[in-house]
Amino acid sequence: MSFDRPIIIAVFGMSPREMRILQTICILSKERPRAYELRTTDGSQGADFAIVDGDDPQAMAAWYHFRSSHPMLHLVMVGNGPKLDWPGFQIRRPLLATRVLGLFDQMEVSTERPAFTPPEADGPAQVTPPAASQVAVHPAAQPNDARLAALVVDDSFPIRRQMQIELEPFVGHVDLAEDGEQAIELIAANAYDIVFLDVVLPGMDGYKICRTIKRDKRTKQTPVIMLTGKSSPFDRVKGKLAGCDTYLTKPVDLPTFEKILRRYLTQRGQ
Repeated sequence: MSFDRPIIIAVFGMSPREMRILQTICILSKERPRAYELRTTDGSQGADFAIVDGDDPQAMAAWYHFRSSHPMLHLVMVGNGPKLDWPGFQIRRPLLATRVLGLFDQMEVSTERPAFTPPEADGPAQVTPPAASQVAVHPAAQPNDARLAALVVDDSFPIRRQMQIELEPFVGHVDLAEDGEQAIELIAANAYDIVFLDVVLPGMDGYKICRTIKRDKRTKQTPVIMLTGKSSPFDRVKGKLAGCDTYLTKPVDLPTFEKILRRYLTQRGQ
């Protein structure tokens, strides 16, 4: 369903990195049928649904208070603790942009602009927030290893930005290149632990870049993951002949993406 207005998301809690992910999702959604917009929860405006840090007791308390005047507000809870007893969605950490966007797209949203009705003077019965001891606090499922660096080479800005967001929970630094010339310059000047390389690029194609990486004694052990919108056996053979370590078809399947990251980064981070 298309909307003639942004879908409003009330945010409770979230780390600075997670807020950047949410903000990027909103930017990338502007050209989609469902565009999203983040709002602070000062009570001055309504929202279509809320996203809450379920591992943060203060965020949970703020959500309970807000819910007293928004009893029908849909919920996405972020956290690694047990699911609490209300209807909604739960997403575990670390946040991945495509997973969060897919979840947002499942939320039922009215085409009408959300309204905010302040509580009356006497107010409805207030919902008692949980005690801090009742909310489990867990570390992120996958820590960011600051020793590792990745390079993403793709001529599509949305894909480069999406890959950067997906990589952030796993590596300390991500560089982006939009063509082969820029990629070669970055590879010559930096040491990368993994390279994601699009096949079709302006000028030098991905196969040639891959061969350049694998023929250099300094970089030949660097894992190269070829990205393509095709999945023909011929393309895979060309990638293997160029020396790539594995091959992913866009859009990348997230479980496969994470499996490959753990496979190739575990030994390099030791």
